[in-house]
Amino acid sequence: MAKSPQRLRQLLAVEAARIMVDEAVGDFRSAKEKAARRLGVHAQQHWPSNIEIHSELQARLQLFHADTQPQVLRHLREIALHAMEWLQAFQPRLVGPVWEGDATENSKITLHLFADAPESVVFFLLDAQVDYEEGWQRLRFGDASAVDYPTFLLELEGVPLRLVVFALDEDRRSPASARDGKPLPRGSIAQLQRLLAAESPR
Repeated sequence: MAKSPQRLRQLLAVEAARIMVDEAVGDFRSAKEKAARRLGVHAQQHWPSNIEIHSELQARLQLFHADTQPQVLRHLREIALHAMEWLQAFQPRLVGPVWEGDATENSKITLHLFADAPESVVFFLLDAQVDYEEGWQRLRFGDASAVDYPTFLLELEGVPLRLVVFALDEDRRSPASARDGKPLPRGSIAQLQRLLAAESPR
């Protein structure tokens, strides 16, 4: 019997969420395409939204990773705090699964930095004798056209750390989240410190 469009969307959302959690696929689009190929669903009108996939991702973490995910998340947040204190001169903000609470052992730590020029971050990393790879990330603010921002990928305490560099005057607005199009939540050093303190066992 042919599956209904609603059932196909649900199956795709579940498989895409599994791919993101278990196979370390970091973006919704890639996970969606991979799930569609595996399930043989070629019509994109049957594909789930990123919000639907995220909902299934959270459910999967609670169902299959409830015993380990909180410890993994705390460990990543502690490393993120070390990174933010190291990069304090660039007003770092933590974004993504590590800040929002959906991180797994496969997650990267992503920080937004603010500098007068990307070269300031380059000189900082060179002075610290840190190996890094340069790249770009395309981000969108509201309805404006997408803009490419320089990125630096390195490793800190065995965890991938991605730095995205913005101009100094871009610290008051956040790019759109890939999940729902709303401004991406960002956490400061002080906010992360408070979060970790609140989570500490009494």
